[in-house]
Formats: sequence, C-alpha cells, structure tokens
Amino acid sequence: MRIVACLLLLSLGSTSLGQDPSKLPHGEHLPGVDNVLKVTPHVVSGSQPHSEEGFKTLKELGIDVIVSVDGATPDVENARKYGMRYVHVPIGYDGISDEAQATLKRVMKDFKQDKIFFHCHHGKHRGPAAAAVACYESGDLTENQALDFMRSAGTSSDYAGLWKEITEFKPIPITTELPMLVEVAEVESIAAAMAKIDRIYDHLVLCEKAAWKAPPEHADLDPAQQALLMQEGLHETGRLLMDDQYDAKFRQMLTETETLSKKLKLQIEEGQTLEASKTLKAVKASCSACHSDYRD
Repeated sequence: MRIVACLLLLSLGSTSLGQDPSKLPHGEHLPGVDNVLKVTPHVVSGSQPHSEEGFKTLKELGIDVIVSVDGATPDVENARKYGMRYVHVPIGYDGISDEAQATLKRVMKDFKQDKIFFHCHHGKHRGPAAAAVACYESGDLTENQALDFMRSAGTSSDYAGLWKEITEFKPIPITTELPMLVEVAEVESIAAAMAKIDRIYDHLVLCEKAAWKAPPEHADLDPAQQALLMQEGLHETGRLLMDDQYDAKFRQMLTETETLSKKLKLQIEEGQTLEASKTLKAVKASCSACHSDYRD
C-alpha cells in the first residue's frame, strides 16, 4: 500500500504539489529505499537502494535511470537486472565541481524522456542537492523551488557548500563539451573507504537498538564482526594513505577511532552492553569531529 501511495504522489505531475516542492512531506520510507521524495514529475531523490529489494521498489516507481552521487561503487548488476541504468557522479559534502555539474546537465539532457532517481547514502544531503542543481540547470525548478526541495529533504544547513550550489548558481556555458556518462566512476580511495565505514556505523546502530544482537531485519549482521570490519577499514585507510594525503591530525583521528573500534569489539564479545553503547557514542563523536574538519 505504501508503494501504491507513493506512486500516486509521484504521478501528480501538474498539481500544486508537483509545482511546489515545499508542500512535499518528509521522505517516504519504502521497502529497500529511504527518504523518497518527488523533485519534479520526472525526477525523484532518496537513499541508496538497500539490496535487491530497493531496486525492485525503484522499478515499481517507474524509475529508468539511477544517478548515484555517493562515493561507494554503484550496484550496477541489480540495476541492470531490473532494467535500469546507473550513472555515477560522486560529489562531496563541500559542493559540486564544475565537471560534476556538467555531468548532471548531460544526465538531464540525455534522459529528459525518462524518470530519474538521484541518491547519495541516506538521501538527505548530497543526493537532494545534486537533484536540485540538475533540475535548476535544466530549467525544471526555479531557485526558490530548488531551495524549498532541499529543505523538504532535510539537507543540513551545516553543509553550506551544497546550499551555495543553488544560492550562488552558475549555469554551465552552452559551449561546454559535456562529459561522458559512466556507470562506475573513478573514486579517490579515501572517499570509498569512508563511505563503507559510514555504512558499518549504521549497521552498528541497528545492532545497538537490538540490545547488541543481530537485528531481526538484518539477521546476517554480527555486532562484533561489524566492529572488527570498522577497525580494519580504518586501519587500511590509514595504511594506504599516500605520504602527501592529509595531515598528521587526520591520521591521528583515524588511529584514535580505530582504537575505539577495537575496544567496542571486545565489549560486545564480553557482553558489556552499556560500555559498548558509550564507546559507540565516542566513535560517533570522533567521526563527527573528523567530518567537521575534513568533509565539510
């Protein structure tokens, strides 16, 4: 029923709801896809599709093209399985590069007859910003409508660079040769690593809510194993950094968070649930501090 209701919402092409994104509710949570919001009659944004179920939901919503602006490698196989095409345009939380904006322009130009789904990780910040910029660039949204949509999506004001893409918008010159569209773009290793660590943290939150056991909806998640994966991910990220990548403070943050992850694993294994929750909170604080200094 929820998918049917969302289909009805997304089909309201010429109503006031379709013309004024500020009237949209906060994102729908559908099977395998969170924060689903209509941008225009032909553009939708949301979270990364979770497993095959998410791609099935997108297909039922009539999506033809999926645009990922996340650093993680897109699940091209599942997209193809359900007859959809992926376009990968990784962006950061600090804004959208000219090349990425030009790529978004080409997406809107090449697929103007198709229904397009934009996503990042959670579907609140980078994905909605990219969708807003793409639709502003194509003329499908005004500046105020683009800003209203980002507010509706819950895009944080902390990411000033994303908001400036609308408030200080500069269209791509008509003479610009638009980039080729690719299913999997080259991503800086640190971005891909951090995207994976973000997902592991989300898994740990689910485990904590289930009293540090595998959550019913994700029986495959072992809390201690997830803590170990985070520990290893942080360790490998630091180990693989080139000498000229980031400064000593960043490397120290990685090391400290790795130590917390190791501590978390031991506490989970020993059944110290209260201590584990405190350590997970410390991990979150450490990650947030790093994001504040290096991701914004």
